[in-house]
Amino acid sequence: MNVIALVDCNSFYASCETIFKPHLKDKPVVVLSNNDGCVIARSSLAKKVGIKMGVPFFEVKKIVKQHNVKVFSSNYTLYANISSRVMGVLNHYCDELEVYSVDEAFLIFNKHSERSFFERASQIKKTVKKWIGVPVSIGIAENKTLSKIANHLAKKDELGTQIVELLEQKQIEIALKVLEVGDIWGIGSRISKFLQSNSIQTAYDLYSSDPRWVRQHLGVVGERTYRELHGEMCFPIIESPEAKKQCRVSRSFESYVENFKELEQRVISYATRASEKIRSDQLQAKKITVFIRSNKFNQKNQPYYGDKTYSFISPTNDLFEIVRMAVKALGCIYKSGIKYKKAGVLLSDLSSEGTYNRDLFFQRSEKDILKKIKVNRVFDRLNSRYGSGTICIAKENYEKFYLTRRKNLSPAYTSSFYELPIVN
Repeated sequence: MNVIALVDCNSFYASCETIFKPHLKDKPVVVLSNNDGCVIARSSLAKKVGIKMGVPFFEVKKIVKQHNVKVFSSNYTLYANISSRVMGVLNHYCDELEVYSVDEAFLIFNKHSERSFFERASQIKKTVKKWIGVPVSIGIAENKTLSKIANHLAKKDELGTQIVELLEQKQIEIALKVLEVGDIWGIGSRISKFLQSNSIQTAYDLYSSDPRWVRQHLGVVGERTYRELHGEMCFPIIESPEAKKQCRVSRSFESYVENFKELEQRVISYATRASEKIRSDQLQAKKITVFIRSNKFNQKNQPYYGDKTYSFISPTNDLFEIVRMAVKALGCIYKSGIKYKKAGVLLSDLSSEGTYNRDLFFQRSEKDILKKIKVNRVFDRLNSRYGSGTICIAKENYEKFYLTRRKNLSPAYTSSFYELPIVN
């Protein structure tokens, strides 16, 4: 019997911040989004003092001061580096590994081992904590859905091992009876409301439902979830991640922006970053969407949300073509007199680079295409070697407009030679 274990890092962003600050172990910690806007991660102590996920930071400043909560700006470079180290450790303890997110991974345990599944999970937990410094919880079951449920229960066991096995029928049924239907992996808020309106309140209620009713009302995906609750494996381990379908770069501004020129500089910056990302993945985009909006939390200002999508004649990852279309889209949705608080660029319908459609009205020679590819490569190499923004489009004004407000940013302990932690 092969068994799936879900390893989930506890309060991952907050845990990363405390690795090099052991004095924060018994203090509440929160991490904020770009421009220190909203709470995106909380330690268990921060949850207990009443700080909710996604809440604007200004709404919880009183709680932060009252309970001496330690606040950090998001440091995604650090988090990505710590994540890769955690996944590297996990890869040594399993037959197959699927990195599900930055802080989660599904592992397959083969039955051919002298140690029990629980013992192997305990060893993983101890090793990740000792080598990396990140606490994890582990759920063990025969498929992904049940391992998610086991992990959900393991996280609540803060004073115990934080390892839960759901391998026997009686264990599974007990777990399903205490789990709300909305907490099942793959059951979103809309489906959850629908199920509750049909007297299906717990995971066990769904488990006990007629499979024909489930197929009729929840479709194929819902039926797969139902079958996994009954012990079947319908969602296999995916070792090679699927190619991205879209790439989005967006930021909330540190202050309101009303001037078109300044807004244009920011959109150019985001379009530049998005094009760099898809080129690094050897992808090209068919569509580009630009959106701008006012502050949805401030009801005093005039509310506004605008977006515009264009399709490229031929899929592209060319920096200059993407920026040109982004500026064109911005010109269509910009309205004067609005206090803008956020903007973003979305590249969608991504495909592998190298495929081109011919333009009936403007034929580009192969020489011109190769020239653009070389220019983009030089652009990426310079920014990769000397730092993002070393070379940029003149209108972007990288130094002033791309850098976000991060007043509580921690050092780049693991990725910068000049910011290595110092041991006294």
